Amino acid sequence: MSRHLTVLLFSTWLTVPGLALAEALPPEQLARIRRDEKAAVDKVNAAHGNKKSSELSTAERRQMVREQQEAIQGVMDKHGVSRKDYARQSARMGPKQNAEVAAAEKALEEAEKAATTQQAQEPRKIQVQQGFSDENPVMLEEQE
Repeated sequence: MSRHLTVLLFSTWLTVPGLALAEALPPEQLARIRRDEKAAVDKVNAAHGNKKSSELSTAERRQMVREQQEAIQGVMDKHGVSRKDYARQSARMGPKQNAEVAAAEKALEEAEKAATTQQAQEPRKIQVQQGFSDENPVMLEEQE
């Protein structure tokens, strides 16, 4: 065998398993990643006063971009996805997959709204004490 053919076979042998490990992410996970990514970027923007990039100096802009990239990397690490795989899958998605992800995002948003309204409507629990002792005293009036 020639040297070029050997190198080609060896490189193919190394790259094929890497392609098999890059699995497709389900629409629900993509929706969670997008929501977390947007929240992280919004948090960084709020820390910088929600200013446009044209209103910032070069150093401030550079710092804001660095913080945004770190926040996005934190989201990707949290979900166990590499930025490369996420970007590759996002770029290859067609209209059908985009619609599925949008529907999953909407479902997540509705679930979050339902959870917050349920917490707001839930009455506070009042502790009822039966009797008293040294471990559990009763105070009629508390003085400061």
